[in-house]
Amino acid sequence: MRSLIQRLAGIVTIASLFILTGCSGNRAPAIEVQHLLDASQTLNLAQPQKPTLVVFWATNCSSCIEEIPSIIALQKMYGDKIHIVGIAMSFDDPTTLKNFVLQRQLPYMIAHDSNGDIALGFGKIFVTPTNLLLSPDGKIVWKNVGDLDKSTLQKRIDEMLKTPA
Repeated sequence: MRSLIQRLAGIVTIASLFILTGCSGNRAPAIEVQHLLDASQTLNLAQPQKPTLVVFWATNCSSCIEEIPSIIALQKMYGDKIHIVGIAMSFDDPTTLKNFVLQRQLPYMIAHDSNGDIALGFGKIFVTPTNLLLSPDGKIVWKNVGDLDKSTLQKRIDEMLKTPA
């Protein structure tokens, strides 16, 4: 019986840590990202001023590539009411990444996390795709690992856009 209680306590502890790392109230790190193709375009993730979708992805991730049309559709739907930032993982080759972005003409900011600091700042993100929605003041209000849950994401963005600043 004691072994079962210890196991349950361990499961609850692990589950709590997992929930806390993805729950609202956590803040984005004070990191300024720079657009891969235009160094004059930067964004402070801790204070983005608009709802911001942060997408951790990689050029060799098939799920990441499959969700790009949905992300482009979100950018077209919301226009300048939101920011979208694709954060390419540190293991992406810079030349391959740049060619990928140019070839696909991605209409949103792409940054390269060349040294892994951005992924580390968001709590050691290693799995792609990982999508985070930030409030205008930099709170992490939604996290999605794996296939994009577009309907939930849209509802969360719509809620933020309806809320007066």
